[in-house]
Amino acid sequence: MKRIILISLLAFCTLALPAQEKIPQPAERPMNDIVINLLGDGSNVSVNYERLVRFSDFIFLSGSLGAGYGKKLTLSDTIVQPAYLTIPAMISFNAGKGRHFAEAGIGCTAAIGNVDPHLLYYLSGGYRFQPMKSGNLSLRIYGNWLFNSSSALRNIYFIPFGASLGMAF
Repeated sequence: MKRIILISLLAFCTLALPAQEKIPQPAERPMNDIVINLLGDGSNVSVNYERLVRFSDFIFLSGSLGAGYGKKLTLSDTIVQPAYLTIPAMISFNAGKGRHFAEAGIGCTAAIGNVDPHLLYYLSGGYRFQPMKSGNLSLRIYGNWLFNSSSALRNIYFIPFGASLGMAF
């Protein structure tokens, strides 16, 4: 009788084990991007590496770091503006569905050269198209709101909007 009770108890306990249940995982998506930014981050053009940290299919963080080139454009041929090196960095929060995401973030750009100030701070917001598979193009269109006083900028070409095109992998 004791064996029947023990076997029944063990059989009953194994019915409640969740070992065979499958926990749904977020869809596998590319977590890296190499992007080319045009305007918007204190440079005319920059190349950035971007890493995504996914929390679900609908939310992820993005961190990027890169190097770029900037030169203030003028209408006069007699005024020569200095070129400068930029190092843009940004962290953004992205929320959306499928491939389409709204983006909000904060960034800074270090400018190296005959410019002032050497560090620009800005808020960023925009739209992001993030592909579902590796090898596809990613796209961002964004606006930036500069924290630095615009009257204090010397020889820096800061445009408050930009776009980026990249390859996800």
